[in-house]
This record gives sequence, structure tokens and C-alpha cells, in this order.
Amino acid sequence: MKHALLTAALIPALLGQTLHRGVIDTSRSPHVKVRSFDLDAVRWTGGFWGDRFDLVAAKSLPGLWQTIQDPKNAANLVNLKIAAGLAQGKFNGNDWGDGDVYKVVETMAAVWLRTKDPALEQRMDEAIAIIARAQTPEGYIGTQTQLTEKKRWGNLRYHELYNMGHLITAACMHKRITNKDNVLAVARRTADYLYTVFKPRPPELVHFDFNPSQVMGLVELYRLTGEAKYLELANIFTLMRGALPGGTDQNQARIPMRTETDAVGHSVTGPYIWAGATDVYAETGEPELWNALVRLWEDVSYRKMYVTGGIAAINNGVSFRGDPVHEAFGFRYQLPNAIAYNETCANIAHAMWSWRMLGVSGDARYADVVEQVLYNTFLSGWGLDGTTYCYANVLRRSGKEDRLLRNDSWERWPATTTPGAPYCYCCPPNVARTVAELAGWAYGWSDDALWVHFYGSNELKSKLPNGVVIDLAQQTGYPWRGRIQFAFRQDVQRPLALRLRIPGWAESATVLVNGSPAGTKVTPGEYAEVSRAWKKGDTVVLDLPMPVRLWEANPKVEEARNQVAVMRGPVVYALESTDLPDGVKPGDVVLPSAVKFTARHDASLLGGVTVVEGEGQLVPEGDWNKRLYRPLSPASPRKVMLRMIPYYAWNNRGVPYMSVWLSVTR
Repeated sequence: MKHALLTAALIPALLGQTLHRGVIDTSRSPHVKVRSFDLDAVRWTGGFWGDRFDLVAAKSLPGLWQTIQDPKNAANLVNLKIAAGLAQGKFNGNDWGDGDVYKVVETMAAVWLRTKDPALEQRMDEAIAIIARAQTPEGYIGTQTQLTEKKRWGNLRYHELYNMGHLITAACMHKRITNKDNVLAVARRTADYLYTVFKPRPPELVHFDFNPSQVMGLVELYRLTGEAKYLELANIFTLMRGALPGGTDQNQARIPMRTETDAVGHSVTGPYIWAGATDVYAETGEPELWNALVRLWEDVSYRKMYVTGGIAAINNGVSFRGDPVHEAFGFRYQLPNAIAYNETCANIAHAMWSWRMLGVSGDARYADVVEQVLYNTFLSGWGLDGTTYCYANVLRRSGKEDRLLRNDSWERWPATTTPGAPYCYCCPPNVARTVAELAGWAYGWSDDALWVHFYGSNELKSKLPNGVVIDLAQQTGYPWRGRIQFAFRQDVQRPLALRLRIPGWAESATVLVNGSPAGTKVTPGEYAEVSRAWKKGDTVVLDLPMPVRLWEANPKVEEARNQVAVMRGPVVYALESTDLPDGVKPGDVVLPSAVKFTARHDASLLGGVTVVEGEGQLVPEGDWNKRLYRPLSPASPRKVMLRMIPYYAWNNRGVPYMSVWLSVTR
């Protein structure tokens, strides 16, 4: 039967087998080409991402823990304490606040895996004990209804499934890392309760699901426990989307997912349901579902994604079908800069989804998008101090002249204290958990092959199911330098293919084995393969040339026409007024198409960044007083020296004028 519900034949034989500790566990997924390593198989050894992991452990996570103790914060543990009977008070915060608390617990587990800090373990146990007591006997948990007069399942914007989904995901991560059952038991009761509610597919709840983190969580719970009903329920949620008339584009519920042609609506809820659906496909192999996911991913990545990797074009508007939408995808090629929403959580969701698509397919284009997000619009949402954040990530800012939209801010807001924090608190814990778990994204494995998706100094130690033991060290200054060296630290028992991703921007890349050309095909946007029986001491050097390049948008993107973005390697650059002469704004600058930029690393600037410097032209603005239009007049440009910084590091030095896209003369 088409879309048949899942049977026990799909259940992996989990009992008695080793507990896998991947960010997601695809070790037995039948429709995955590249499987993920355990989170503790890869350890950063300094470098770009190692430094950021340390920042999460030292600054971000303690700040998050402090903040969720505050009953005035938009997400707080106090609501759960009240529901547990451990405190007095009234509900305060967002309907989705419980889910953001669960993300903090997940982050603690990932950090504890590295640090084994007993104080951190005690905090986890403290939070989990509160969560367990807050749950009702039948398995429901949601302080936004338990502590108010709101009716369960009374409104999709109560975010009950979002909260429960993050609880289930956090519980799976916690169990894999600590082997404790305390929060897993809570998650299983929740999932069992959800099964009783949604298994019958009640018509009144067909469009209910808004922010569907529960699909990813349920698949992981299936992978962890072997209970087929959890995978069955995850699939039911993908089938419910748009199953009956009356849905809206805002939560991708107007058209059934399997026949949808356009990415529409909220740009977190979309990638969340599509990431969960990718997890479902990894277990079921349903062709119609995969075809829909590829179609939607291409619409997002080829028509609705910013050069920085951001995907939320509009704050408030309408879909092309006329539905009101917010924090949403725009029309095709609609990518405004100054009012770009690009919510940090949406950008993270796009990376999560693309990484899952990579695992299923082994297609490097998905990894290219993940990297585009990670080094640009993801990091731009996180201050260099580790404790301040941006919710929206614009590509152009006119200082305090701009009129701010919802959850936007001129300056980064703190997540360690309530004053200054926005109404929505979802981004800080999402940033922290992503960085804490990112080592688990770096590599993949398949039969007789080791895949290197993302580069950074690290150690990989693991044993594959075929008995091959891998002990590999990677050393690199990436993303500032393109030389990446791998060293095998022990013999590999049988031939092993090493597959190195060649980024789509990396022309003229080379691969050396023990100092000599590898003799392998090296093509941008593909994996280069070197296969041999590796011996202890063997080295592989991948060199990715990193010239500074000007990038242009498809001319259908009106907001970027006759403009260019500056990129070096995976990093998009921005021009801030901080680095221009007094009174000069990025909008006054024009780049000659033949501009010569040079790259220079400055360890003292913005935590250590590579800047690009060159000579541009400064065109006087002229008299626009009380004029919206005027006759075109000849420009009289003069030279101006430019220093551009990585986009992710903007807005860390006051409230600047900033632009990613700059006018160009050809």
C-alpha cells in the first residue's frame, strides 16, 4: 500500500549491541550512504572550531544555565519547577520556552562528553529531576498549558510538539553520552503519549503541527530503542502535513509534502520537518518522499538562499498563494538585504537538514551548503564573546537609521542576563548545542571508505564495523589557510578509501600522498578519492587555493543586481564603516571588477581573523535632500583603501553601517 505504515521488519536488532553516540545514529539506517561517527570519535585539537567549542564550554553554556534560572527570561527552568511542585508562581515566558531549556540540557551533555566536569553532570541531573517531576502521569509535559488555562492541543501556536520534540532529542543524546535512563524514561513516556494522540490521525489535529522538532526526535528514539511505533509516528507526522484542505503555507500545511513544489512559510518549521522527513527516509527508503526532499532543497538552495547561507527573506508578508507568513521564505529570488530576517535558528535548521541529505546521498553539494551556513550566517548570530547573540542576520545595516523589525537589534543582545534579551530565546541554546556537537558532523564512513566532510584540526579514533581501526590526525589553519594535512597514526588493516570533499569554490586543488601527487581526480564540488593500504606515518596533504574572489548573484535577484560579494575560501566578507574613513559608508563604495585584494591574518582583530584589503572607489553621494529620484550625473570617483572583515564578525564593534553586497563597475 502506498505510504504504508512501518512494520517490525524495519526494526534494527539493537538489543545487546553497542550504544552509538552519534549526533544522529545512522549506523544501521538501511538507506544511508555515508554514516555518522560517534560524537566522541572526533576531538578538536585547537584551531577554528576547537576554539569555539572551548568558548561554548567556558562562556556560552554557563551563561545559558544562569539565564534559565531567571523566571523573567523568555525560556526558564522555573516554569518546570512550578509544574513539578518545587516552586510557587505563575507561568512566564514563551509557549516554546520548555523546548529551549531542553536544548540547554542537550548542550550540557555534549560538553560533558569532553570535559567530564562533575559540576556539569550535577546540573544535568538537577534539571532532569525537575523535568521528570513536571511530567504528568500519562506522559504529557508542557508548562505553557499545565500552568495556564490553555487547553491541550487547543492551538498549534502553543508549540507543544516543538517542546516535546526537543525533549526527546535531548534525551537520546543524554542517554548515548551518559548511559543514564533518567531523562530517556521521560522521553519515552512522552512519545508513547503522542502515539495515542496522533496515531489515529484525528482530522482536527491534521494541521496542528507548527514547529516539528518531534519528527527528528522520534526517529532518534526509534534508532535508540528499536520501538517501531516511534518511527511509525514520525512518518505519520510527515503524512499529515497538508493531508486535508484548510492548511496554510505558514507551517507548510497547505500542500502535502510529497507533492509540494515550493519552499514556503516559516523558515524554521520547514527545514525542521524536512530534516525529520530525511531521517524517516533513511529508515524507509520511500522514493516519493526523497524526490520531494530533493525538490524542496533545490528550491531553497538555488532560489531562496543568501550568499551567506541565510534562508529567511521576509519578516512579515504573504506567500505566493496569498497566505499570511512571517519569518519566512520569500518568493523565488526575493532576497532583500537590509530587511533580511535570516533567523539564526532557521540557518541552523538548514544546515541540519543539508547534513542529513549529505548522509543519505553522499553528494558533496549538500556539504557545500552546510559549510556556507557554518562559516557565515550561523556564526554571525553569535557574538565573539560567546555570550551575546543576534536573532536576525541582515546583509546590510545603516547604523541606527534603520527601523528594526521583530527580534532584530542594532547591537548584539546578552544571553547571560534578562535585560536586553529579546522576547524569543530560541537562538542562544541552538547555537551552543550546534557548536558543542559539530565534531560529529566532520567525518562520515561507508563500507571501506572514510569521508571527510569538513576541515579543522582534530583527531579521529574509531573502529568501523568491518574491523578497520582508524587513528587519524588532521592539522590545518582552515578556513584562513587552505593547506590540510592528514597523518595516519597506525596501520589500517585493509585498503581504505579516503574521500576528501573538494568545495565547490576550490579550483586547482591538489592532493599529495607522502609528498607525491596522488594521481586522483580532483573536481570542485565532488569528493576526491585516494585508496590504499595505509601505513603508520602515511600523510595526505590537500591544498585548496584561496584567492579573494568577487561573486555575483543570479540577475533574477534584483536586490543584488550590479553588486558583488567578496569571498575567500568559504568565508563571506563584509565592509563595516568602522574600517572606513570618517563619514564614509559602505554604500558610498564602488569596487572595480578588476580590484586586487590581498589577504592578511590579524591575530589581534576580532578574535583573530584574516582580513582582505584592496583599493576601491568612493563616489560622492551628492545632493539627495528631499529627492527620491534625479537625473543620472557622471560620477567623479576617488580612491579609498578598504579593509573587509568576515561577515560573521560584524557588529562586534559598536553599531556600524555594514554591507555584504557592494556596487561594482565593469
